Amino acid sequence: MKTGMIQISSAQLAYALYGDGKVGIVIEMGLGASMAEWNQLAKRLSGQKTVLLYQRAGYGASSVSALERTPGNIAMELRQLLEQIPHEEKVILLAHSQGGLYAWKFAKMYPNLVSRLILLDPLSPEDYRFRTELTEDEFKKSGADKTEGLRLNLKLTRFHLGWMVKKAMASAPPFYYYDGFSREERRDILSSLGRAQTYRTALAEYDGGHDMQELAGLLDKTEKLSIPVTLVTHDSDISCREIREFGGASEEEARKIEALWQEIMRAYLTCTACGELTRAAHSSHYIHLTAPDLICKLL
Repeated sequence: MKTGMIQISSAQLAYALYGDGKVGIVIEMGLGASMAEWNQLAKRLSGQKTVLLYQRAGYGASSVSALERTPGNIAMELRQLLEQIPHEEKVILLAHSQGGLYAWKFAKMYPNLVSRLILLDPLSPEDYRFRTELTEDEFKKSGADKTEGLRLNLKLTRFHLGWMVKKAMASAPPFYYYDGFSREERRDILSSLGRAQTYRTALAEYDGGHDMQELAGLLDKTEKLSIPVTLVTHDSDISCREIREFGGASEEEARKIEALWQEIMRAYLTCTACGELTRAAHSSHYIHLTAPDLICKLL
């Protein structure tokens, strides 16, 4: 593995390369994620193609960006990063959660650079439907709105209570789903989760990822992507159980919330000429941690 920093026009970005030769796979991580969370999977994937894992501006060692955290700006920053790293003529974008929205935007802006999209439980441009199609009580139970938790952690870390946040997060995702991190990986993830800047950036990304003006035209059914798209979604039974357990929803409410979640993710497949849906059995939202074998097979 090779690590480094690259200066682009708006920020300095930290990155890691796994494997030798030109980059063939680019990983776009979820909201607030640390590279350590993806380290083990990136190593496995490097047996197939060289992997680029990078930290978006404002996270980890990457500096804060001079640009707003909109999908378009984030896609442009990745493009500038790739301009300075040798890569194949077209790369595979592997993206999770919020990163799925950015990968889709990148493919829309730079289709000639992408050979394939693999979206793991991606944030959808139709995420607003949680708020418009659920009752206020159902919406609160769904866990779809991330702002309250992000704001609380920002407040605590700003008041030098990052240790408290790290203590709480030690049993939360990603650790809730995976206990195989090395001591160094665990330390790096918790270090990121104890920094105020992580939550400032996550809140800015979350707002930008729900700005309807920014999202306009992303799901254009008249100008479909010609790039193959594989959509991988979580196991509905596990999701319903978690919505009941953590959100306090009834079985009926959980099924309604889950059905809507699956539907808005499938909206991506209506906007590509070559799309396929795969379910990650026995996996919740953190598919890259709970179903690495599936991801390796897809590639």
